[in-house]
Amino acid sequence: MNELFILGELMEEPQSGYDLRNALQASLGRHRKVSYGVIYPLLEKLENDGFLEITNVESHGKNKKIATITEKGKERFFELMKMPIPSGAHTADIYLIKLDVMQHLTIEEQIQLLDQFDQEQRDIIEDTQFALKKLAEEDSKDHWYASKRFELRLQQANIAIDWIKEFKHKLKKEW
Repeated sequence: MNELFILGELMEEPQSGYDLRNALQASLGRHRKVSYGVIYPLLEKLENDGFLEITNVESHGKNKKIATITEKGKERFFELMKMPIPSGAHTADIYLIKLDVMQHLTIEEQIQLLDQFDQEQRDIIEDTQFALKKLAEEDSKDHWYASKRFELRLQQANIAIDWIKEFKHKLKKEW
């Protein structure tokens, strides 16, 4: 997940570990803490794998390490973008990252990613509606509160589907 984000950000321009960490934090949101202890070892690994080059640049009297993606890194980026998104705890984060860097894909590939994200939201709606139906079978305070949380999830998924439709429309219109 972090590898994809870093390579995607470097597709734009060379960046420092500090800038990459801040961009990832902004992309994932304030509830996901991204530490430098994750970013810097990953940058070193990506450099060792030949996916990026790190150079020292002097900036305001200080040495700053700047990462630049290599051709091999670009190939790896496109490989990661084509990989299916696994179901699990980080599914939403991976979608956010892929949506954040998808401008490097063809329009057809972007539409395909949006279609996958749409299907993920529809699956969430189906699962949530099933859970709401089960909760409605018993009238209790706990079930009432749980149903409110599921209603929020349902609304979030529906908003995402509307966003996807609008995004696809604009993509087709713009490009």
